Amino acid sequence: MALAIELFSIAIFVLGVLRFSGWFFSGEALRRDAHERSHQLNRGRLALGRHILAGLDVLIVADLIRTVLHLNVDTILLLGGLVLIRSLISFVLEHEMRALEKE
Repeated sequence: MALAIELFSIAIFVLGVLRFSGWFFSGEALRRDAHERSHQLNRGRLALGRHILAGLDVLIVADLIRTVLHLNVDTILLLGGLVLIRSLISFVLEHEMRALEKE
């Protein structure tokens, strides 16, 4: 079960990269104005950031399931560390995304 959820999170990451690529290439290929290219790149970065955050949330769910299935002190400590690291990444990404939305 946890493996299926992890594969789903990878699919979310890949979809985010594909969407970012679309925004990036449309900004580079179709827009000649530097402001429009920058705007397209920022839209792509926001989309990618949202996908990364969603993928990280799904990975936390997979880790919770794995911890419940194999409950011991080591897995609980590992889960705590992973949640802390992913929460920090989420905090930084959300901060950057808010800054991009203001531009």
